[in-house]
Amino acid sequence: MAALEEEARRLVALGAKRLERFEPAPPLGAGWIVMADPEGNEFCLD
Repeated sequence: MAALEEEARRLVALGAKRLERFEPAPPLGAGWIVMADPEGNEFCLD
């Protein structure tokens, strides 16, 4: 998640919006961050 957080900060500096962070319970190990571009289109960092 540290790498995703770093990328999210970079994208926010470029105009994206951070919407939500998901951290699933074990045994799922990978989480994701939902973002939106400046036009409002949503995308996930995973």
